[in-house]
Amino acid sequence: MSLREQCYNVIDHMNETQLKQCVLFLKDLQHLDEYDLEEVLDDAFCIALAERHGQRSDKDDPGIPIEDLAEELGIVLGEDDEN
Repeated sequence: MSLREQCYNVIDHMNETQLKQCVLFLKDLQHLDEYDLEEVLDDAFCIALAERHGQRSDKDDPGIPIEDLAEELGIVLGEDDEN
């Protein structure tokens, strides 16, 4: 099955709301070159990651202090590695 046929198949199974979003996406996609598409996909990934974090129940927990993490990993903070 060609890519065009696969696209038609996906579109055939969309509801009206999905079709509306699909049309907007496809129109935008027509105007992107390959570099822009990579940037858009990267931005979309970052947005999804932030949204997923925002849904976490522990999102406001302070986490582990950097000093404790460094100690656990055997890293001495404040020392220059070159000396």
